[in-house]
Amino acid sequence: MTTFLLWDHSPFLYISDLVSIRYYSIFFAIGLLFIFYRIVKELVGDLNKDYLDKTLIGLLFYMLVGSRIFHCLFYEYNYYSHNLLEVLIPVRFSPLEFTGYQGLSSHGGFIGALIYLVIIFKRNVNSYIFFKFIDSLLLNSLVFISLIRIGNFYNSEIIGKQCSIFFCVVFPYSGYEIIPRHPVQIYEAIVYLFIFLLVTLFKYKKSFKPGEVSLCVVTFASFARFILEFYKEAQSDIIFSNINMGQVLSAISFLTFLLMYLYFSKDLNNEKGKIIN
Repeated sequence: MTTFLLWDHSPFLYISDLVSIRYYSIFFAIGLLFIFYRIVKELVGDLNKDYLDKTLIGLLFYMLVGSRIFHCLFYEYNYYSHNLLEVLIPVRFSPLEFTGYQGLSSHGGFIGALIYLVIIFKRNVNSYIFFKFIDSLLLNSLVFISLIRIGNFYNSEIIGKQCSIFFCVVFPYSGYEIIPRHPVQIYEAIVYLFIFLLVTLFKYKKSFKPGEVSLCVVTFASFARFILEFYKEAQSDIIFSNINMGQVLSAISFLTFLLMYLYFSKDLNNEKGKIIN
């Protein structure tokens, strides 16, 4: 008889009448701090420290807004199309309660980051610094996304399809049927961390041009996400026949980055320097 893991762990690290802290929030914060630490360490010699801090704050804002809008538009459209204020306000009005931002899309965060970098950041730097920054951001974001997926596991969300292998997991608080499922959150966390380690290893063994690290990361991560989506239950209100919303957005995100890379990389051979003032 096969024994499965029963995941009935509380998603909360701390609960009181005034505040509740989820494990998800802790992993999210650690991931962001890791990204900021690595970017500052890798770019402080190329960008003014005050400008770098300002850039990271602006980048975070665009990522969060993009994440929220994409989630509400592509994953819970039926609800948020009738509750537009709740898209950006962390309050549910019926019944009235503070909910926080419980829905965030990683694809939306990625697109939001690209919008900020292309429209605002690129105006102040040349293509060499532009791609060097993106290389650091996207490579280190793999650790951030890995931590986010562990947080999703704690929340019993983004669960997998039914399976019968010994390492499958039962999520009694997921809202789905109580049957063993693929722990696809852990699959993703492991895959993204593996890509991070693999690209980091080749980065130190091989001389990459600015932008090539990002291209590797986006290519590998998009392909991995597309494949892993086949093991997930549908997360979106919008249903396609053979693929799901995560796969569609993965393809769109990859093509968006590829077009941006091809457009700006043509100037790399003529540019190498510090911030343009």
